[in-house]
Amino acid sequence: MNKRELKRLAKTGQAFTKLHILGSAGQVTGSMMLFEHTTRERTTRFLLDVGLTVENDKADFMNRLPSGITPADIDFIVVSHAHIDHSGYLPRLTKLGFAGPVYMTEATADLLDIMLPDSGYLQEEAARKNCARAERQKNAKLALAITGGDKHAVSEKPKRKSRSRAAICSEPLYTQDDAKHSLTFIKRGMKLNTRYGLAPEIAVKFTEAGHILGAAVVLLELGAGSKKRTFCFTGNIGRTEMPLLQSVAAVKSADYVMSESTYGNRVHARRDRLELLAEIINRAYERANTPSAKHGYGVILIPAFAVGRGQVLLADIRQMQDLGMIPRIKVFVDSPMMIRSTEVHRKHKHLLDAETQALFADGVDPFRTARQIETMDRAASQALDEPQSEPVIIIGSSGMAAGGRIVNHLKARLPGRQNTVVFVGYQGTGTLGNQLIGRDARRNINGTTIESATQNVRTVRIYGEPVKVYAAIEFMSDYSAHGDVNDILGWMSKFERKPKQVFLVHGDDEALAALKETIEKRLRWSVTVPKARDVFTIE
Repeated sequence: MNKRELKRLAKTGQAFTKLHILGSAGQVTGSMMLFEHTTRERTTRFLLDVGLTVENDKADFMNRLPSGITPADIDFIVVSHAHIDHSGYLPRLTKLGFAGPVYMTEATADLLDIMLPDSGYLQEEAARKNCARAERQKNAKLALAITGGDKHAVSEKPKRKSRSRAAICSEPLYTQDDAKHSLTFIKRGMKLNTRYGLAPEIAVKFTEAGHILGAAVVLLELGAGSKKRTFCFTGNIGRTEMPLLQSVAAVKSADYVMSESTYGNRVHARRDRLELLAEIINRAYERANTPSAKHGYGVILIPAFAVGRGQVLLADIRQMQDLGMIPRIKVFVDSPMMIRSTEVHRKHKHLLDAETQALFADGVDPFRTARQIETMDRAASQALDEPQSEPVIIIGSSGMAAGGRIVNHLKARLPGRQNTVVFVGYQGTGTLGNQLIGRDARRNINGTTIESATQNVRTVRIYGEPVKVYAAIEFMSDYSAHGDVNDILGWMSKFERKPKQVFLVHGDDEALAALKETIEKRLRWSVTVPKARDVFTIE
């Protein structure tokens, strides 16, 4: 708090709120905002979203809070939805001293029971592989020195380790146990469309976001009486008529709006996704149905987020098989997290759309295909990289091939010409998925993403090792759970009064700039694109 603010508070007693942008500014992931609500009595600090940074995992090892503020200084946390780029930093915060309540919808809490320990496991695995690679490199240099390649290498005094490199190699961001501990701080039982008081002069209400199960648009009340201000954060809002889910709920008004911008410069193709996916799978099946003497039949790999996209894919494959659109191919669900989160979808079926609820009422499990096998243990997963006796589909997480079992399958299957990798949604900058789909699939013509099997990428690195790419790579954006520019504008157009300010986050530079221009032109709202560490006063 600066001197001017202190004087104003002392003179008028008027509370004020500061907003710190700590993540997702100029990038798609790492959602995190700090609010400081100051009255004469005290300053209440809380975080809105606590996401991991997929584009740069080293960023999460740094101090993400403002200078002088520690996790122990945070009073509580509000989480919009369960995706790790919105929730996955929570175990790091509790590990470093945060001990307050964490607020979210009940379905989001159930999903995080699964997702956060899984994230902890992936953090441990990444640290182990980083250390193993560093050890291999060290041994290779030592061997070179011993054989005379570098006569000075052995005799040199060991250099002092830098904290950043050593820490990232030697320890994970957090462990499974850290993640399980963080779950104890989650406030259970919170429902949509219910106002909850969180602290003096601070309240929250969650409304349906139509993005993934439990995802909410977050409506905050800050202050009291005539000085009360409302702040609306979209989290991630879904597409119009999102499969399986109910549509995003309208919000009538807010003084301030913060919106995602992932597809801020794009328009989703309006077409039958089942017909397109069936065409891709049938093409891949023909390719896979010619066995190799060494590698067996081909495999169709589909990287998918364990929550949301995985369930939609299973429901669509079941429907396509029942309609005879594709063969009754054996489907392996190779993601314990996807398997468990599907159970959460069954538990919260009252949150799904009317069509899906009707299937359950008729005794049909929408998430079970004709020949479905769930692989929970690692040995069963590893066996999938052996030669197959028939073409199979393997669905695994993560959706951007940024980690998980699917990366091991990609390493094994990318060199095989009889194999196909099908990406079905947005692939973030810097991810393996983004590298594999190539430039042609990322370009835009008249707002519509080109869908093509591209061979622009011939070699990628997986776990630090080069991997040749001979498998066919297919890409379709139809399974993205993010609304496009028209979905976002359609949601905003339902506001009954103009907000004071709109903040745009969660997008690359082009998407942010395009959405800003579109909102200003069509709605004539005032729009700001924050930079990382920017601070704003909510007044």
